Amino acid sequence: MKFIPVLVAVLVAVSAPAWAASTHSKTAKTKAFPPHVSLPTNVTPDRYEITITPDAEHLKFSGQERIALTVKSATDRIVLNAADIAFQRAALSDETAAPKIILDKDQQTATFAFGHPLKPGHYTLSLDYTGVIYEQASGLFALDYTGDGGKKQRAIFTQFENSDARRFIPSWDEPGVKAVYALTVEAPADQMAVSNMPVAEAKPGAGGLTVTRFPDTPKMSSYLLFFALGDFERIHRQVGKTDVGVIVRKGKTAQAQFALDAATEILPWYNDYFGTPYPLPKLDFIAGPGRSQFFAAMENWGAIYYFDYALLIDPKLSTEQDKQTVYVDIAHEMAHQWFGDLVTMAWWDDLWLNEGFASWMENKTTDHFHPEWKIWLQTKGGEQAAMRTDSRNGSHPVITPIHDVFAAANAFDGITYEKGHSVIHMLEDYVGPDVFRAGVRNYIAHHAYGNTVTDDLWTEIDKVSPKKITAIAHDFTLQAGVPLISIDRGADGVRLTQSRFGADEASKAPRSWRAPVTVGGLGQPWRTVVSASSSAIKAAPASATPLVNAGQTGYFRSRYSPELETRIVAAFPKLAGEDQLGLIYDSRAIGEAGYAPLTDFLVVAGQAQDAQDPVVLQALINQLDGMDDNYKGLPTQAAFRAFARARLAPAFARLGWDAKPGESDNAALVRRTLLSALGKLDDPAVVAEARRRFAALLANPDSLHGASRLTVLQIVADHADATVWDQLHALAQASTENTDRSRLYRYLGASHDPVLADKALALALTKEPPPTDAPNLISGVAGVFPDKAYDFAVAHRAEVDAMVEPTSRTNFFAGLASGSLSPDIVAKLNTFAQTVPASARPSITRTIATINYRQDIIKNRLPDVDRWLAAHPG
Repeated sequence: MKFIPVLVAVLVAVSAPAWAASTHSKTAKTKAFPPHVSLPTNVTPDRYEITITPDAEHLKFSGQERIALTVKSATDRIVLNAADIAFQRAALSDETAAPKIILDKDQQTATFAFGHPLKPGHYTLSLDYTGVIYEQASGLFALDYTGDGGKKQRAIFTQFENSDARRFIPSWDEPGVKAVYALTVEAPADQMAVSNMPVAEAKPGAGGLTVTRFPDTPKMSSYLLFFALGDFERIHRQVGKTDVGVIVRKGKTAQAQFALDAATEILPWYNDYFGTPYPLPKLDFIAGPGRSQFFAAMENWGAIYYFDYALLIDPKLSTEQDKQTVYVDIAHEMAHQWFGDLVTMAWWDDLWLNEGFASWMENKTTDHFHPEWKIWLQTKGGEQAAMRTDSRNGSHPVITPIHDVFAAANAFDGITYEKGHSVIHMLEDYVGPDVFRAGVRNYIAHHAYGNTVTDDLWTEIDKVSPKKITAIAHDFTLQAGVPLISIDRGADGVRLTQSRFGADEASKAPRSWRAPVTVGGLGQPWRTVVSASSSAIKAAPASATPLVNAGQTGYFRSRYSPELETRIVAAFPKLAGEDQLGLIYDSRAIGEAGYAPLTDFLVVAGQAQDAQDPVVLQALINQLDGMDDNYKGLPTQAAFRAFARARLAPAFARLGWDAKPGESDNAALVRRTLLSALGKLDDPAVVAEARRRFAALLANPDSLHGASRLTVLQIVADHADATVWDQLHALAQASTENTDRSRLYRYLGASHDPVLADKALALALTKEPPPTDAPNLISGVAGVFPDKAYDFAVAHRAEVDAMVEPTSRTNFFAGLASGSLSPDIVAKLNTFAQTVPASARPSITRTIATINYRQDIIKNRLPDVDRWLAAHPG
């Protein structure tokens, strides 16, 4: 799911019986976790035979299900998962009496009690039931859109991760319980039905419906089942034995071409990397209008779902960033077809096996095909976000105990994705890419169609690697926190030591990691492993300028002694782009946490203002933007903004407003970031030019396209008065492109006028914005007025809850408050926490830690910055 691997090969034909052969791992975790809440294991499913008849107009559906199951030990009941399901009939083969049905709404289970023990053996459970079609992306859900000629249309899709298959089919809705699925759909003849497998048969049915039957899936987890129905069309291309297609609403095929080209380019490379060819006969990418607060895409096996903005490219509206994001998202979800679908984690505490690996693979793949995008440098921004979380209260280990499925939503975060892929990148660099790939190939081959735990992967890599990684991997995945590697000069040369980097007291308790460290600037790279109990020393000339974490593949913060800090900052222009990024990120983080003066970052910013690499420049812009957020409402903000604008002036002079002939793709990315930041920093010339271009856009909609259009809209939205707000509102109402309309509605929440913020919040509760876009209006307001947005959402909690997927609600509310500088907000969040299950509270804890940390920066760090700025004008 997107928030955001010769040695042994297994060739599996589509009809191969290997699908039925699970190789569930029995490997125990090194760290014992408390038992999680799950279904009884004495009954397991083998095959689901499902018939679904949707009634999209009335947002309901009916289902019939025959579950071939195995009773492993005598029991008088069968327990499975069901949510918002009403049963009309239940029957078990060889049983004359119908079972008693007991529903547990809180635990989302259905128990079928028989009054006497069932003997071990094979049975078939037959169920007739009805369910709900939702208007947010969980279970079976509907998305409305405007078709040709302004016609209002509706398509339906499914989204089951992490635990919503139970809203579509009564099932064993746990990742470690794999089975075969055979889906049949009864639907209008003019609608295309889509599932994991290609259509086996379509024939006329009763009442003018078409009966579409899909063949058996591989043996897989319930959350990977997929179904969609709508007025679709498909473009496709044969890649070896796989039919690769993109499915869109009619009239959108031109926008799907980029995705099809990307997928057909990546698939052969993945077949080779993993050593196990993609095993299904087709691989579809399905686009749907709207958006979610939780995900952009979902890796359903053979039928990957995306919201439009994550898959389609519109030449008039899409930006260079959109194009790169679509490519990365395709690479991510395709990687899941092996890591997650073919081999699946046994339980949600190993979710990172899916998401961390796919996040790493998306970057590796994108860099292979598009090195000009410098994706490894770009991804450092996400890694920094993970480090910020990981150095504060409320963080969790990469492998973290998940008590029940309701807590699993908390694991879909930057620690799982960004820290996860950073650790994998570090370990690959440590053992070497060829060795790492050999271990991954063996892991896939040995565990295909089964379930695993993380140590299964480490074991396979250790078998083929001279350098063993399990101990290092455990240090970085079984405990939270960020190492701090410090370097100074001693009598014998330079010395590396390790401590823990903590942004608050809760995160400073001593811990140790065996951290691979590479130091440059000393001749040949110095590669060593440093822990809290084992420092490292290397002889070096007194004049040497050592560079810690050369290449930036290590997951840690780097701190220099004052003497060495001065040298490395002076060498900034000569450093590689990735190491320039390291200095920018570490100097701010270390300064804000109090390990060094925050003014060191301002000195680095002075060096970075002339950076030629767009990714480095983008990092500088984002860090200045982040510091500006801490100045909100302070009288000294004007002085900081003057400093920030001066640092960005050289870049603006080079890049300007419009694209230059022959410029790189990344120049377009940084131009939009630069102009948006200057607009936020109240640069008068930039704001005036944005307003001029906006007026021209209103007069001639074809005057601006892509990034230029979005940049202008964003800047004028930030500075909107009532007239401009109404003009933006009219654009949103008139837009027929779902992605564009969604962005426009979000911009309505961006004004710094509190009256207009109230107007945007009120609009969110009307029926005007589509249900999936309304939460973005509230989030837009939260970007400027977090307390106002949070208070509004709490006051209208029932209405807001209805807009957001059930598993995302707590995260959504906590996120609204995360930018607050008010001393009252923590008490409000603590009160809110008492209204949600304990398993849903970690996101609130993390938000409170973020707020407390920001207040500490404002109190203890910004006064020093203010004094420095006064002493260094210009």
